[in-house]
Amino acid sequence: MTTLNIARPPVRAEVGLHNELSQFYADHMAALDRGDTAGFARGFVPEATFAASGFDRLVFGREQIEAAAAAGVEQRARDGITHRHLMSMLRVVPRTAWLVRATSYVLVIETGTTGTSGIYASTLCEDILVRRDDRWQIRARKVTRDDKPWRT
Repeated sequence: MTTLNIARPPVRAEVGLHNELSQFYADHMAALDRGDTAGFARGFVPEATFAASGFDRLVFGREQIEAAAAAGVEQRARDGITHRHLMSMLRVVPRTAWLVRATSYVLVIETGTTGTSGIYASTLCEDILVRRDDRWQIRARKVTRDDKPWRT
């Protein structure tokens, strides 16, 4: 009887990468939720793009991403609304040592002036991340809202 020796790829590096990106996203989303739009924007490279099926245009560059985030934070503050971004089902696909594709589901929970919370949006988040200056940053983000699919 012949025994097949099947080599398993090393998983330690991928587990470490997944953990590293999980922490990146926890910090990234928490910055936005607490209104730290500069901290949120630092998660993007200067030439990043941000597309969302709920936006009327593609957002180019870290500065414009920060400005768009700040406008949303300011509007919610005026309206007495709090958002929390809950990320789950993170899937990390390394392309090279410095390029990764990450996909996840993000629920945006909204709490209004009545104190009642509910799902504001259910989304699919697709990111391309690059490693620069010994940290991960988003080069391109595409967010698809379940209730506002992309127009074809």
